[in-house]
Amino acid sequence: MIGQSSILNDTIKITEVVISGKKNAPDPTGYKIVRIDTTLLKNYTHSSLAELLSENSNIFIKSYGMGGTATPSFRGTGASHTQVAWNDININSPMLGQTDLALIPAGLIDDIQIYFGGASMTLNNGGIGGIINLETKPIWKKQTLISINPGIGSFGQYTGLVKVINGNNKFQTVTKAYLQSAENNFRYLNSDIGSLPVWETRKNSQFSQKGVIQEFYLKRNRNVSSFRIWYQTADRNLPGSTIAQQVNSNEKQFDESLRTMLNFDMVKDKISYFLTTSWILNRLNYSNSQVSIDSRNLSNMLILKAGIENKLGKYTKLKIALHEELSTIKSNNYNNTPTRNTTSVTTSLERNDNGRLGALILVREIIDNDKLLIPDFSTSLQLKLIEDKEYYLKGNVSRNSKIPSMNEMFWVPGGNRNLKNEYALIYELSYEMKQEILAPLSIQYDLSVFHNNIKDMILWHPGLYSFWTADNIENVNSSGIESSFVLEYKVGDLISRLRSGYSFTKASTYGSNDNNYTSNGKQLIYIPENQANASLWIGYKKFYSSWGSILTGKRFVTEDNSKYLPWYLLNNLKTGAKFNLKTNSIDVSFSIDNLFGANYQAIEYYPLPGRTYSVKLLFQIAK
Repeated sequence: MIGQSSILNDTIKITEVVISGKKNAPDPTGYKIVRIDTTLLKNYTHSSLAELLSENSNIFIKSYGMGGTATPSFRGTGASHTQVAWNDININSPMLGQTDLALIPAGLIDDIQIYFGGASMTLNNGGIGGIINLETKPIWKKQTLISINPGIGSFGQYTGLVKVINGNNKFQTVTKAYLQSAENNFRYLNSDIGSLPVWETRKNSQFSQKGVIQEFYLKRNRNVSSFRIWYQTADRNLPGSTIAQQVNSNEKQFDESLRTMLNFDMVKDKISYFLTTSWILNRLNYSNSQVSIDSRNLSNMLILKAGIENKLGKYTKLKIALHEELSTIKSNNYNNTPTRNTTSVTTSLERNDNGRLGALILVREIIDNDKLLIPDFSTSLQLKLIEDKEYYLKGNVSRNSKIPSMNEMFWVPGGNRNLKNEYALIYELSYEMKQEILAPLSIQYDLSVFHNNIKDMILWHPGLYSFWTADNIENVNSSGIESSFVLEYKVGDLISRLRSGYSFTKASTYGSNDNNYTSNGKQLIYIPENQANASLWIGYKKFYSSWGSILTGKRFVTEDNSKYLPWYLLNNLKTGAKFNLKTNSIDVSFSIDNLFGANYQAIEYYPLPGRTYSVKLLFQIAK
């Protein structure tokens, strides 16, 4: 509602490295959780989180292109049904109820976990589709490491990432700074106006972005304390559609965020304690002189999260977590300054003896502004099919609810304070396997079947007057399958990795609460039924190359499915070399995105660039 809503190294002997911070606990029993390989992250230091996930996961990214808004969709759900968390703390805007992934540089993140469906309930509440958890963490060793990573690309793109890490086994300090800018004035073939396509140049599409993360970590025995601060801004000109971009609207958006976090992790005997406090500020200013809009919005969130985990015997553990979130909004689009106080208490009991059977039961009670909600729950089972092999059958059933965003309730005009909470019944059955076939060859495979039944989904729709309003109109069924396959081969100086993923999603409305709503049984707009991606990475001695492909099926753009955007296939190529100079190194790489110059749109009337080129350097100094 506010605008457009592993690189192969030469062998070097090094001392032991212990990665810590918040301990990587085993995945909750019976759920699907995908971890993005940390070596893969090194290939996306100059990319946004949206680009990384679209090429390496089954999440659909709805994107306006470089510098434009990019939002995620899990299993046919909307962006507001996806939570984005930073070290387990939800950073979604309380106004929009979502996060713009284009504003998160992948180079600032150390680890990414994707919680699908009911798995999200083991982390936070409200992520009906899932949760994307971003982690920043230390490497506990005595070191001084400086990385300087500049880049240049087509259409006036300049990027830079700097990391400075210093510390020892007890104390670590980490500084990361990022900047990016681009004219983004690419040429495209406009077939949306006139009888014949014409070549045009994208206008009013410039953007700049910068950010910094500063972290301090202190470890005493098994106890770890940390303080993190993350500040970033983005200035974006928003181009018009292909049918109206010649109109000079001077449409702009300024985003600013400040995220702070103080965390304590303590272990005593068989009991673990954690306490996290966080203050998050988000500013979004949007202007459009053509229609005389000057929207100024400021939100503050104060979050407290605490919990205790107690081992009851060798194989069973009990966890109790308290989550408190206070949000305040100041906006010239609201009639007042609303606040929201949400408290949740979660209790879970998990048993897993690493043998044939494991189970988890979770119950959560939420209090929203002194109103007690119907409890949510989740239960799961996990069966190890072969005792000495990593072959697992997993299943879970969950009820997860989502509270309306502040815009949906208080935006003027159109907000509706009488909105009911959305809730979903989530069912999932999955098979996972991991095996070393021969000494140099290993394989990972997973297959998941899911069904989501979402009740009282909130939809903005034309109201009685000239403005849109929010109502609990839709009930949605979303069903489908997901599959991924990873094959790794290592022999001598040769390393190769093949990954592929596919998802089929059927998401449609039923039993609408609005008699005038005629899209029942139709596929939801901008949800592709078919989506696939594949990548091949090969490294030999100092040299490496990768090829990636992304296939996105057709997406309907009207609720009655009478109009759609065609499918498209993108191919990306990257090649490079890394040279080691004692403890230092230089890495140079060259990339071509959209290799075959496909002409396509992810959002109707918003073209994306054809073939683009970029060169990146990485200087790393270690002491």
